[in-house]
Amino acid sequence: MLRRYAILCSVLALAAACGGEAAPDSSAPTTQADAGQMTTTTAAGTTTTAAVTTDAPPPSTTTSTTTTSTTAAPIAGSTLADGRPATFLAITADYSAVEVDTLTGEIVHVFGQTGTAAEVAAAEEMPPNVLVGIWRLGDGSVVGIADCCEPAAGNIFYVAAGEELVDPYYSDWKEHGWTLSPSPTQNLFANLGYSMVVADPTVAADTGPGEWIDDPSLGFPMGAAAWDRDGSQLWWTTKIKEVAALATLDLAEGAPSHVTVLPWVMVNQDIDGIGSQASGNLVGFVHTRNSDYQVTGTTGVVFSDVGEVLANFPVETGSTWGGYDPAGKFLIYVDGNGTARWQGGGNSGALGNGFIFASW
Repeated sequence: MLRRYAILCSVLALAAACGGEAAPDSSAPTTQADAGQMTTTTAAGTTTTAAVTTDAPPPSTTTSTTTTSTTAAPIAGSTLADGRPATFLAITADYSAVEVDTLTGEIVHVFGQTGTAAEVAAAEEMPPNVLVGIWRLGDGSVVGIADCCEPAAGNIFYVAAGEELVDPYYSDWKEHGWTLSPSPTQNLFANLGYSMVVADPTVAADTGPGEWIDDPSLGFPMGAAAWDRDGSQLWWTTKIKEVAALATLDLAEGAPSHVTVLPWVMVNQDIDGIGSQASGNLVGFVHTRNSDYQVTGTTGVVFSDVGEVLANFPVETGSTWGGYDPAGKFLIYVDGNGTARWQGGGNSGALGNGFIFASW
């Protein structure tokens, strides 16, 4: 159980469980092209400050310098004038799954909890079975909610939008897994755990796209998978004998393959994420941990589909990856103090406080 908890802190980067001091607030572009003036929008108002320029990409041994992608139209959903989703999903500090108004930060729907009051109270020391992640299909019709930490394979519970979790452990609408990634172009989830499952949860498993198990093993997966912008393949990061690597799955071929080692991820580091920008570049958070597994630093990294670092950008220490909206324009995450934040197009802002996880 202790090892399972340590691994899931790496996989899910639970701010409340893994800890880590929060760095001073900073607004950062996601690529070097976003340098200039940055507008920060919060519930209290809008301020304009000088943007932080991303670090120069370090030397690379790969030959590719850009990521190319055939872009397909994202699934349409309810959005604000600036293109952000009108609501976001979150796990609160007391491990409740909720939907939140993007503009006001008000909770508009509560899906519920899985843990008892005693389990929730004990979760600060060792999460038993409490909710730790939440995502939804592109059309918003179905929500998938993950809990931690037993069984070791994890649980994903599915619930229709606007409904509540009722006896989830006795429901047929669940499966094993750690984290979900919604397709930007179809109503599909990529469920990453000990295996990779790609399916529409509203369709019976034997008629869906199928399941691929890593055989031969591609190591131990870290974080969420990232969809190609046209929905044709997936990338995810994994560790093979403590060495970080980038793996891919072509949905047409249905077989995972090793892509490249990521030499810029040190032994005492792990990647929280990853996601895909509208440009096709991959983005994730790299956490540095001490000998007690506490997060001592977090950096945002933009890299290509062959693992070459393209840019770095600052994020608050201990930030938990949430992912991009279906269009790949807006990043959402929770900082080390439990504040849900967003950034994109040179803008950034706070969405509300009291969360351990958030996604669009």
